[in-house]
Amino acid sequence: MKGYCKKLLASFLVIVFMISIFSTISFSQEQSNTIFSDLPQNHWAYNAVKFMVERGIITGYPDNTFRPDNPVTRAEFARIMVISLNLPIKVTDNLSFKDVPKDHWAYPYIETAKYYLTGFRTQNGDYFKPSDYAVREDMAVALVKAKGLQNENIDMNILNNYIDKDQISKNLVKYVAIAIAKGIMVGSPVPNSNQYKFEPQGILTRAQAAVLLYNVINNQSTEEKVTYDDNSSSGSNQQNTYPVPNVTAYTKGDKVVLIWNRINDRKLKGYAVVISKNNSQPGYPQDGYLTILSDRNANYIEIGVNSKYNGGDFGVYVKNGEEYYFSVTAIYEGNVYVKGNAVKMRMPVIPNYFEKPSVKYEYKDNKFVLSWQPINDSRFVGYWVVISKKSKEPKYPNNGYLVFVNDKNTTQIVIDNTIPYKGGDFGEYLKDGEEYYFSVTAQYQDRLIPGNSIKAIYYSNLEIAKLRPKLQAKTVRWWGQSCINIKWDKIDNDKLQGYRVVVSDKNPSPDFNKDGLLAAISDRNITSINVKAKDKYLINGEYKELKKGHYYYFTVYAIYSDRIVGGNVIKVKIP
Repeated sequence: MKGYCKKLLASFLVIVFMISIFSTISFSQEQSNTIFSDLPQNHWAYNAVKFMVERGIITGYPDNTFRPDNPVTRAEFARIMVISLNLPIKVTDNLSFKDVPKDHWAYPYIETAKYYLTGFRTQNGDYFKPSDYAVREDMAVALVKAKGLQNENIDMNILNNYIDKDQISKNLVKYVAIAIAKGIMVGSPVPNSNQYKFEPQGILTRAQAAVLLYNVINNQSTEEKVTYDDNSSSGSNQQNTYPVPNVTAYTKGDKVVLIWNRINDRKLKGYAVVISKNNSQPGYPQDGYLTILSDRNANYIEIGVNSKYNGGDFGVYVKNGEEYYFSVTAIYEGNVYVKGNAVKMRMPVIPNYFEKPSVKYEYKDNKFVLSWQPINDSRFVGYWVVISKKSKEPKYPNNGYLVFVNDKNTTQIVIDNTIPYKGGDFGEYLKDGEEYYFSVTAQYQDRLIPGNSIKAIYYSNLEIAKLRPKLQAKTVRWWGQSCINIKWDKIDNDKLQGYRVVVSDKNPSPDFNKDGLLAAISDRNITSINVKAKDKYLINGEYKELKKGHYYYFTVYAIYSDRIVGGNVIKVKIP
């Protein structure tokens, strides 16, 4: 009987995991048997996707696509881990990561998932890089630890069958080996050989996630009860001994009012107000939050149209005339969350309500795509696409515009630097590898309504971006002299032939042909150079010296057999 329960629990966790990883996709029985227009039968992930679709576990997007190449971010994967495996939420007053503040939508998930995922340690502290894309070796660590297999003794020679084993981060090698040995992750065969490729640094896509989960399902014999280390708590994080909020609601003018009982408990820290479009029993943190009230005596809140929400299943704003499930979660000491009952209410219909665009971005076919929801309003005229380098909440006309879209049915645009920007703070064109704020302003007959802003690193072509050297610089001592160490990431590409270090004292975008050649490097394994005063560089057939105390712009060009790709630019002062 115990063995049966154990297998049942393992199967349940896997299915929940699958449901969670595709939580951003619409769930509907009507679409469960559709054939996706962008996933032909000869696609390498077709059988895995078909397996889960036939069981009603996942569906595609409303336009009947699956979008197999869409990436998954590290923050999204952290949330998936926590919710799918029902991990006890672990947050503290001390932030673990410099780039994940408490008001970040994924903060509780990242704090919890840090015991299963990887971070980045620097001299300035630890970073999580929540907006970076999840990579395959991170997935291996997460699943191995979540399944309690990290202490398994396996033959490390299993990695000899993989041509890219040296690309695995040294601290993660054992986890990858365990994942392979247990059939959790396999990799892809190398044509015309008996070897495989694991792609440890490969960005995790929806198709890869589908195949990975398919492999987990088909390796049920390796399922073991999930155990947690000393950083995790045992059992449920919702105890029967804690008072539960009793929530009621009513409509007051243009607002929904929530009321709940005051809880007199010394362990109570506050309340989280929770809203969901699809979950009839929403709770914090898995369903996000509208606001967190630290006042222990609070028992009342008014919620209006366009209230901003964090980490929900319905976008950024609460909408006019839409139905939602409302609830309150009591937050107790020791990171215990006790959710109250939910009430279903419709937001009041307000005649003078003007819908805001809900903006998001993705890389589709390696292109940067900005998208938003359609606005169905007789007063609506069109959309202004707005970008800014400095303004965190860009809007038209204050921050100029890229293009005006007067087709109400057009809800996305590919930003590929073919259209010059008008009236911006960064010039006419975006620069690859730099960060910008993107938004959309809705044009109505008598007013302008700006949407939310998203912050993103822009690449006109994500595939080419992977070929770009990523530079950083610091001052070091070398042979008793201060100098600048310029370093870039190692690029593993068969077509790479070498690098060229280019310098300019005036041009903020040093040109491969016109500006100074500091070094030509033919050894692909060399990824750094020390630069000091009086070093010579060649420009216009003459040699010039770098001057002490002067600022210069440096970049590195990667030379491939079929192209030349420049890296980011750094400005440094010669010591």
